[in-house]
Amino acid sequence: MTRTLHVIDQPGPVAQAAVLKLSIDSARLDPATQTDQHAWLLFGGQPTRDAARTLGLRDEQFRLMPKPVGLHKLIPAALAKPKQRMAQAHRVVCWTEGATQIASLLGCAQVVRQINHATRCPFAQHIITQAHQDADRPTPIDRDAQRKQWGVEEDTIVVALLGDRFDQIDTSAAMMAMALTQEALHAVQPDRADVRLLCHPLAKCRADAAELCRLLSVDHLLIQDEAIAMPWSMLHACDVALTPMPSEAGLSMLWAQAMGLPVITPVNDRPPMIESLEHAVPARSSKPRDLADALTQWARTPAPTVC
Repeated sequence: MTRTLHVIDQPGPVAQAAVLKLSIDSARLDPATQTDQHAWLLFGGQPTRDAARTLGLRDEQFRLMPKPVGLHKLIPAALAKPKQRMAQAHRVVCWTEGATQIASLLGCAQVVRQINHATRCPFAQHIITQAHQDADRPTPIDRDAQRKQWGVEEDTIVVALLGDRFDQIDTSAAMMAMALTQEALHAVQPDRADVRLLCHPLAKCRADAAELCRLLSVDHLLIQDEAIAMPWSMLHACDVALTPMPSEAGLSMLWAQAMGLPVITPVNDRPPMIESLEHAVPARSSKPRDLADALTQWARTPAPTVC
């Protein structure tokens, strides 16, 4: 039997779960490797182990290695076990740039696919679409339960801030867009429901966003939930997604696309995957005012979503 080893470095504080799920789904759905014996070599700490177990990997299926501080600082002793693992595999699939660098450093000749920003989009979109189609559909009860956990009413608009790497997404700018949208909608309909932003607790400028909410006396408009790092488990409870920086949105945006969720995205930052988005709602730029204008327009004439 062909042995395939999936190698994943930790691309960011919260990005690893999305990449890991893509690798697991590809092992299950990609005809080229469905009959292989699969194993995973993961670089990270306890959060990486937790994510692997949450996604259904058994402990014997993956090996966890400490994340190297810098690849140039790796010493031969630290490379011995990864090198042995790679040598035992017929195929080595590198899912992150760091993993590719490690494989190159080890002189690995079995690398069959490199997944990066330039090449992963068509393959990733195909696998994610298939994975969503195969998954159990969330029910209205699931949606209601999640929104109740957030303290959100049914008519409240929940905006998911998308990004595989939340440390690169400016949460304060997104929060300003929420405040401007709220103001515009309430100017026409004062009793209209709130517009709330869902973000990761580790998101960039999250503290600034919280302070902005406090100054505007709208603390309740910011929802923080680390589970958004696994968008397939959260987006069914959201109404629309927002990505001020599509080039950093990565696999999260593909999950929103697969689930039929509208995505507010600036037209001045269009990576290849944007071109194929069926539910993109264009904003003039990533400035809060332009994002708010696009979100306001969508909210006034919302399109139906399909989870």
